[in-house]
Amino acid sequence: MAGPPCTIVLARHGKPEWDERTPIPGHALAEWIQGRDAAPIVASYAPPPDLVRIAGSSGVLAASPLRRSLESAEAVAPSVAPVVSPVFQEVFLPTEIRSGLRLPPKQWSSLARLAWYGGWSPGVESYPEARERAARAAKMLDELASAHTTVLLVGHGILNGFIGWRLRRAGWSGPWFRPRRLWSYAVYRR
Repeated sequence: MAGPPCTIVLARHGKPEWDERTPIPGHALAEWIQGRDAAPIVASYAPPPDLVRIAGSSGVLAASPLRRSLESAEAVAPSVAPVVSPVFQEVFLPTEIRSGLRLPPKQWSSLARLAWYGGWSPGVESYPEARERAARAAKMLDELASAHTTVLLVGHGILNGFIGWRLRRAGWSGPWFRPRRLWSYAVYRR
């Protein structure tokens, strides 16, 4: 991955309009995730002006096919049709939890993600598979940056972190660790 000076910006989507506080049983995590994935983003939780400025100066906008990513891409660049690819989609959580214990969904999500990092991945791509997909995503972004100078990906937290790691390994400069907040972003330069 080499070529002319280029920039890749990895941004996290806006806030989904979904209840993240009401406790749910572990066996309801899959249903909760489906609902969150179908939810629109909160219109009043606008993207930061600097991200909108970056979107306006980007040669190309990319997004995952998940609703929160698509609506976030539209929020930062309403008149631009993004390059949409499942390679940018968030890494799904394993949800085969049988527990009836009620916890806030974020706690169930955190437990499932920790188990996923530890090798538990029934029904979803494994940690090594997700890292391989991130390598494909980084390559695609590199190719888009070579053709358009600046690329903004409006994606997701975990996968953006994996992509950023791959970009760093390929010689791009930028942060090793991903920002975690909604609407946050990281800039990589080559």
